Amino acid sequence: MPNNRRASRKSLLLAAALSFAAALASLAAHAQETTTPTPQSDDEIVRISSSLVQTDVMVFDKTGKFVENLRPEQFSLTVDGRPQPIAFFDQVTAGSVNEDAQLAAARGLIRPDLQGAPVVPLDRGRQFILFLDDLHIQPGNFARSRDALLRFVDNEIGQNDEAAIFTTSGQLGFLQQMTGDKTVLRLAVKRLASRYLDTRETGEQTPMTEAQAFAIEHNDRAVIDYFIDRVLKERMMILPARTRGAGNIRTGVAAPGAAGTGPIETMVKARAKNIVAQATMGIKNTLSSLENVVRLSSSLPGRKVLFFISDGFIADSQNSTTLEDLRRISAAAAHSGTVIYTLDARGLSTPTNISDASTKEAYDPGNQLIVVNSSALTAYQEPLHTLAADTGGRALLNTNDLNTGVHKAVGETSRYYLLAWKPEGDAGHGKFRRIEVRVKDRPDLFVRVRSGYSDEPPKADAEKKDKKDKKRNPADVELMSALKALYPRHGLPTSVSAGYTDTPATEAQLTVSVEVDAQALGFKSDGSGEPTDVDIAGAVVNDEGKAVSEFAQNLTVAPLQATSARRRVVYNAQLQLKPGLYQVRVAARDRRTGRSGSAMQWLDVPDIKKGGLALSSLFVGEASDGASQLSICADRRFARTSRLGFFLYVYNAARASASPDVALQVQIFRDDQPVVTKPLFKIATAGMTDLARLPYGEDLSLNTLPAGRYVLQVTAIDRAAKTSASQRTSFIIE
Repeated sequence: MPNNRRASRKSLLLAAALSFAAALASLAAHAQETTTPTPQSDDEIVRISSSLVQTDVMVFDKTGKFVENLRPEQFSLTVDGRPQPIAFFDQVTAGSVNEDAQLAAARGLIRPDLQGAPVVPLDRGRQFILFLDDLHIQPGNFARSRDALLRFVDNEIGQNDEAAIFTTSGQLGFLQQMTGDKTVLRLAVKRLASRYLDTRETGEQTPMTEAQAFAIEHNDRAVIDYFIDRVLKERMMILPARTRGAGNIRTGVAAPGAAGTGPIETMVKARAKNIVAQATMGIKNTLSSLENVVRLSSSLPGRKVLFFISDGFIADSQNSTTLEDLRRISAAAAHSGTVIYTLDARGLSTPTNISDASTKEAYDPGNQLIVVNSSALTAYQEPLHTLAADTGGRALLNTNDLNTGVHKAVGETSRYYLLAWKPEGDAGHGKFRRIEVRVKDRPDLFVRVRSGYSDEPPKADAEKKDKKDKKRNPADVELMSALKALYPRHGLPTSVSAGYTDTPATEAQLTVSVEVDAQALGFKSDGSGEPTDVDIAGAVVNDEGKAVSEFAQNLTVAPLQATSARRRVVYNAQLQLKPGLYQVRVAARDRRTGRSGSAMQWLDVPDIKKGGLALSSLFVGEASDGASQLSICADRRFARTSRLGFFLYVYNAARASASPDVALQVQIFRDDQPVVTKPLFKIATAGMTDLARLPYGEDLSLNTLPAGRYVLQVTAIDRAAKTSASQRTSFIIE
């Protein structure tokens, strides 16, 4: 174990005054953060030379089924209309698509229909970004959108998948993070509230829609004349009876369509200008937030699928930068490997029902607004088409069954072809290059590919600096930056394991174990060299983003420790917590190399003292013969030759007679399928003095399971109270 060379450096964290809610909320909307592209994992065949450009391509037949086993010579690739030779080609599987094959592989079986060839399990998982454009979803459509998100969390997130929910307004704050914890994702969905940007002016008898306001800005005479007439009629209705019909009520007003502009026409145009200005501001906020989310996702490995949910908005090509903003998002998506699927939150819409039931419509008996109203739906949906087409996704529009469309999108994005080519000599000037891909001599196949990419390399983002950073040690600033990063940093491989247990007299006790891969500290294999210092910092943050507990420590690591069996630097901290949902964040920095890493874990601490069956966290580690205590493995990686040990407490079991009657079931899952299910067995309580806290530990052999990612689940069944509780934790067999 490392030696503690100095006292705990708590002042480092206290001086930082962490407020994660504001920091992460701003990341979704406007923040800048330094990100370093993460190297792809070994099992992902997307390692491309920096001199090549790559894109993902999906090919479907007429039934919508992905076409497998195509060869590179079958593809035709053009960039800006010029044919390009394909320098790299492969078919990539990004997630679970074949349940039978997965189940067979998970159990180490062989598919008979594959003539003895083993099926490789799909352990990498998928990453989804759910972006809710809350400024452009009318209140009547918001419930449908929230329901679609909840169903996505419940039905589409698999064992190894992760998702993040972002909004234009950043209303979810700290909860806007990538996670596979469904408790966190459900809480995020539950907290969503409508932030609809209603541009309609209050107090006006005849409402003006955004589409009508944009038409007036473009000098649409039919729309202008309609609102002039409506203003005149409204004024005539409020004139005293003795003045009605006397003289010309259009006094001082040019006749509709006539040359010149009178006061009423000026007033109508002013109304339209105000509405357009508000709408343009809302669109700018939406696209700015979306661009930041797409850009920051570049630090995540692999391809990301982003679902953009919105009622849509009008991309005014004449008087705004909307089209340029859309182009920047497309370029950012190409650099970060993000495919965007757009969903119209209105559901099944027609030109006559693009607004929800609460929206007041202008009375138009003369059909003066029929042209602009009938084209409004197309105008609102056009940006949704553009975002999807330009990034290789699809627009899911005009359907009340959003979940079916989302489910289909998840399936069709699970497999794709990866093509790469060498750019021509004039590349690198920031030009947007158009991409076209087709399958030769197969006009029956449909190819979905992003429309292009910017050949300008992505610029390093300037990190948002705290005013106090200038007064701090640069090493401390870097450590705090890693601690607050939206996504984990991997410059220095760092892991965290956090678990709680209940104590009779105090709050729940939290044990945090931080591990740093000592092999990454640069020691020589023979153990020679000078010791190095590793700074550890951590914070426990509640679901509002406020740090409720903090710790920091400097560790001196000797070279010999890097050559030990597990080659890890371990630091443990113990804290006390009230019931609630928390995230434990840790960061580590090697002072010699300056490299840093971070990790995070969500933790839902129940109020055990209220009663009712409950479990402590599930602590796992490598079991050693003759050892009386379990050594927690924060990285949860085990060799097949080792034994996985686990430990937990069962709380508040009912007393059927003199002692509780609690049975445990232990299961191991792979790809959401049980591969090990042990028989139920009763916890022995003989000789126990505290029957409210039943301890249980066991170790499991791993030598019958193939390498891969697994989930250990322990379920306690209180047979007297007829209730149950479960705990799960993931682990990897290498």
